[in-house]
Amino acid sequence: MITKKLDKEHAMILCGHGSRDIDYMNEMVNLKKKLEDKFKYDVFNCFIEINEPLIDDCIYEVIHKYKKISFFPLLLFDGKHMIIDIKKKINYLSEKFKKRIDLVEKLSLFRDILPNMKDIISKSNYKKYDTLITSCSFSKNKTVLDQLENYTNKLSSSLNIKNKIFHFVGDEVMVLTELKKLEIKNIILHPVFFFNGFLFKKNVSHFEKCFKTMRIFPIAHYDPIIKIISEKLIRSI
Repeated sequence: MITKKLDKEHAMILCGHGSRDIDYMNEMVNLKKKLEDKFKYDVFNCFIEINEPLIDDCIYEVIHKYKKISFFPLLLFDGKHMIIDIKKKINYLSEKFKKRIDLVEKLSLFRDILPNMKDIISKSNYKKYDTLITSCSFSKNKTVLDQLENYTNKLSSSLNIKNKIFHFVGDEVMVLTELKKLEIKNIILHPVFFFNGFLFKKNVSHFEKCFKTMRIFPIAHYDPIIKIISEKLIRSI
């Protein structure tokens, strides 16, 4: 358990993608509260799009009030949002205000998420499920699909799951067709998202009505992941 407490000279900003889904917002707020309760320092939420405050508005609000600002992206892939909407924007705002904004290293799919997902699945009765299905939100950046493929291959291999399929949310019909061809009956469904938003629910709904499903919850539901986030925040100070 982390017991170190931070003073009021430090601010932590958690940045999510944003969603119109109320469950997404509730889970984002819940994560913020967990971190506030653990550290007793000021934590703020902001979003890339859809919800408020947006990144710029949040930075404007806190930039002159704290000596140190740490910015934590609640993203899992190195797509456009991470490269342009966060990295470039944080560099720009830091230069504009002549004040350092520390961009905290995001969770790593391979160092942080994969070993914990392997442990979580291993503790369940997963061996009666013969196929691992993963997904993430669509990106034009080929790196994202490559990362999802690599993650899926490594996770399925570590669990000795023979069949695996990875896809973008929106391609469910194609995946369902493939599963029927393979005569798959039982699946482990692992949409790789931080929170239970619209895309997560959309993906799950396609599969649960057709297959016996072991569903993996969004990343922020698992205490070991929250612990890793906490440790990254401590190191950023």
